Amino acid sequence: MTEEVLDIPFADAFSFDPSPTWERLRDEAPVIRVRTLAGAVVWLVTRYDDVKLVLADPRFSRAGVVAEDAPRVGVSKPLPGTLPTTDPPEHTRLRKLVSGAFAHRRIELTRPWVRELADGLAEDVARAGDHADLRQLVALPLPIQVICTLLGVPYEDRETFRGWTELAYSMEMSEQVRVEAAMTSLLDYMAGLVAAKLRAPASEDLLDDLCRTDLTESELVAFGLNLLVAGHETSANQITSFVATLLRDPAHWDRLARRPDLVPSAVEELLRFTRLSEVGQLRVALEDVEIAGVAIRAGEGVMASIGSANRDPRAFPNPDELDLERTPNQHLALGVGAHFCLGAQLARIELQETLWALSTRFPRLRLAKPAEELPWRRVLVSGLSELPVLPG
Repeated sequence: MTEEVLDIPFADAFSFDPSPTWERLRDEAPVIRVRTLAGAVVWLVTRYDDVKLVLADPRFSRAGVVAEDAPRVGVSKPLPGTLPTTDPPEHTRLRKLVSGAFAHRRIELTRPWVRELADGLAEDVARAGDHADLRQLVALPLPIQVICTLLGVPYEDRETFRGWTELAYSMEMSEQVRVEAAMTSLLDYMAGLVAAKLRAPASEDLLDDLCRTDLTESELVAFGLNLLVAGHETSANQITSFVATLLRDPAHWDRLARRPDLVPSAVEELLRFTRLSEVGQLRVALEDVEIAGVAIRAGEGVMASIGSANRDPRAFPNPDELDLERTPNQHLALGVGAHFCLGAQLARIELQETLWALSTRFPRLRLAKPAEELPWRRVLVSGLSELPVLPG
């Protein structure tokens, strides 16, 4: 019998509800071969416990994904020498360089000005009235301004690097030439910033802090670019997806508007409930490993689907129900183990303060078009391309 190999993303990806294929795989084939857009055949892992294992176990390497012959998930190649593409001890060394800047207590100091920023952007929504696009007015500018301020990147350059970022993480193989050009432009842009920082007097931003470490110039460029892109792309998509998910059933938004104390738990539930990617995080097995009765050989690619794991009924009762008070909620949206998201607390602050500002300022907020008509972006970090709303 021919072994089943599925194409990923699935044909019915990029929509609010997860493909029924995820549930089928969790039940019938929790470890299965899939073919990525780039043509690589890798193992896909879908159950919560198995995904957690792949993400945390040192037998599965992140550094392996940047090897010359490594399998690729999408169009662009991952950057070597950054936190997402290194293993301990190199990963440990790099993380220590920035861990102080992202420490919980230090990041909490940003909350007041993130709150002020969110309140100001909410006023922009009010001024836009029935022509408000929440993605353009709130979801993009808030995390971009935050990461630009922390990293020391000129905010006035936002349109330039945003355009390159959207292209660089496209999931359309037909755009490969443009994708590669966009990634080159991003690297050149960051190289210019790093070179200027190395020549300038010391300042108080994160990029300057990195320039005073023992990182090489090429490492500084890769590290800085990773922080810039990850620092705004994920939060922007999450803000848009979170609000749209709540408004898809207005009872959820109404409840949050009445109970703003639920915002922290609502953020955790929305992190679990929404999908940040239609594929998964790739690792390379360093030795032979068995998962769910399937033998994975050393050198093979293994894709861990966080989106599927977060809907696994083995880990979450009624996983397809949005429960704003769900507890416990040990979702994997921010990763686990050595690669737990460095900016997790910053992301939580941005998401919490944005939901707080919008739900208190617009308790009768509604979608301007049916949720099913909202267009999705076919990119590695997926999300809606627009979110038209009626402030009410």
